[in-house]
Amino acid sequence: MVAGDFNLIADMSDKSNDRINRRMMGRFRRCITDLDLHELYLNGRRYTWSNKRTEPTLEKLDRALVSVDWEALYPSSFLSALSTNISDHCPLHLVLEANLKRGRRFHFESFWTKVDGFQEVVQAAWSSQPWIRNPFKRLVAKLKATAKQLAKWSNKYVGNVKQQIRIANEVILHLDIAMEGRALTQAEVDLRRLLKRKLLGLASLERTISRQ
Repeated sequence: MVAGDFNLIADMSDKSNDRINRRMMGRFRRCITDLDLHELYLNGRRYTWSNKRTEPTLEKLDRALVSVDWEALYPSSFLSALSTNISDHCPLHLVLEANLKRGRRFHFESFWTKVDGFQEVVQAAWSSQPWIRNPFKRLVAKLKATAKQLAKWSNKYVGNVKQQIRIANEVILHLDIAMEGRALTQAEVDLRRLLKRKLLGLASLERTISRQ
């Protein structure tokens, strides 16, 4: 992807040096967020382009951006990069139905630290492992246990923020329409008030995720 003289990257880690146009990078990230897209993880490669010089500049210019609906349709998809061959770009190879017997890659979200319960989950998981004499093996065991518990906690208590916002807005809309023709029951009034409070927190989380 090229715009003018600038290659479009989404993050500072997408380039091997610090010669970065931050304004273009920010605009590209905002575009991805506005379109509600998600980048598929690229297995096996960090960069996909090289300027082929003696001390090359490496960048990740090639990526696969998909919607939430697409991910739900192809949950076992697998993206990898092929040889550059005669090009300066790596062709991307996307398998829609990859039969891979492996766990889902753990991805830490920075907004988790602002959610109630995060500290307790980390503390409990970190101290749950039995004593291992080898300090390196002990550290690996603690990290694995913490990652596993954080993933479970996120799925149960955090979930898909955008989906929760859509559901809450849909319920509020139905209650708003009902309120035009009749008086809401007390249970409906309480539910509407609760959903509006929840939306404030969810909207704050969504902004944090977008900034990340």
